[in-house]
Amino acid sequence: MIRVWLNLALASQQEALAEALKARGFQVAEHPFNAQVGLLEARWELPPPPPVPAVVLLQNGEQATQALRLGYKGYLYPEQGLEVLAQALRKVAEGEIWAERRVVAQVVGEPIPQLSPREKEVAALAALGLSNKEIAQELGISERTVKAHLSAVFQKAGVKRRSQLAHIRFLT
Repeated sequence: MIRVWLNLALASQQEALAEALKARGFQVAEHPFNAQVGLLEARWELPPPPPVPAVVLLQNGEQATQALRLGYKGYLYPEQGLEVLAQALRKVAEGEIWAERRVVAQVVGEPIPQLSPREKEVAALAALGLSNKEIAQELGISERTVKAHLSAVFQKAGVKRRSQLAHIRFLT
């Protein structure tokens, strides 16, 4: 039985989906740490992925590449239906990627941003949740230098928030 964590915008949708997934052999977890796979819904912006492999429900195809770049292991569109959703959750829980081949090829074919060793260190510490002051103390540099490195990382990686750094493949 696969444990899935749901995070949908409307509580009524989440309850209905939980019941439908239970009827298909899934167990719904209350917290992502208790789940094997997560399912989130993207409205206008993609939320950061949870700490488990996750599938995101997208509103449009333009978000697909961004979803994979952020670290989602799959995506779907609401019109694809419950059977496809159940299949995607199973495959992602088994360690597979659920995405269109053209989108995967696009992401895999993208050059990895070239960061300096110091930019990687600063980005990795920021991804762990350290403040600029804490990063500066840890690395023995000024806060101003930390800000400069983070600005360069954000620009090179095409991200806007610190929370997105944890899911960028060149930091791992």
